[in-house]
Amino acid sequence: MQISSFDQRYVHKLDPWAVLVTRVVAPYADAALDEDTIWDVEVSLPLQVAHPVYAHQSAVLLGMEAFRQAGTALAHVAGGVPLGHAFVATRVAMRWTADPSALVGVVPVRFSFRTLCAEHRRGTLVRHVFDADVTVDGVVVAQASGDLQCVDPRVHARLRAGAPAWHELEPRHDPAALGDVRTTPEGLEAWLGWDAQDRMVFDHGVDHVPAMHLARAAITAHHLLTAADTVTAIDVRCTRYVELTGTAGVRSVREDGATRTEILQGDEPAAVVTCATEVLPPLRRADVEEPAGTALV
Repeated sequence: MQISSFDQRYVHKLDPWAVLVTRVVAPYADAALDEDTIWDVEVSLPLQVAHPVYAHQSAVLLGMEAFRQAGTALAHVAGGVPLGHAFVATRVAMRWTADPSALVGVVPVRFSFRTLCAEHRRGTLVRHVFDADVTVDGVVVAQASGDLQCVDPRVHARLRAGAPAWHELEPRHDPAALGDVRTTPEGLEAWLGWDAQDRMVFDHGVDHVPAMHLARAAITAHHLLTAADTVTAIDVRCTRYVELTGTAGVRSVREDGATRTEILQGDEPAAVVTCATEVLPPLRRADVEEPAGTALV
């Protein structure tokens, strides 16, 4: 197992072991980030193996984190977003179409991005909406989509002026993402726990609870409510920051064969996560020729 040589600053990680992206591939030289161009981002997923950061993570959650990193890397490399900009994911979703449980080892995965909308301000990408095919050995195993805001650091500083810096917080070390779980006739209620030593989500001085941790809490609630072994589809939608200070509540209900989980701070949900479990066909891996392209990083 090797550390990726990809620059961790492009995926907003401090620990090189946390970098899942291996390269960004342009379809041709001087390609643009637009609706007519498909970009590929390659990642390596350490699945069901010992790993200093991602040991014991499910394929679904690790796939989501890889997709987040891939979208961030693409915005920097293809979209020209300067280092230092903050990224806000208002939506990130993934639906598996083949059973990922057979994937074991360090698995090469490719995200093929299709841009649905790329908004620029003064020549800088400020919003990127995209879909992606997720392939293993050329076989599509999942579909993903995201909506990413790219925020100038000066604007972000004004937005987050009231939030304490990471080093100013008293670190929490909750044993689980859900604490004090209480069942109701419709679902469950709990409070949101987090561990400052969790290097998957808290290794880079965040000032809010990252969306990946909200996904983890919703997946936990889904398992408790449905007794399902896996989640095959997850859709995370964030409307505002979940603050690290104070208490955040979790409310999850069964809904049309799925679960709907709200992360609550104040009167309105700060995020809503939908999870589902479907019976999937086994993954059939096939050796195919790699598509041509130009590796940029």
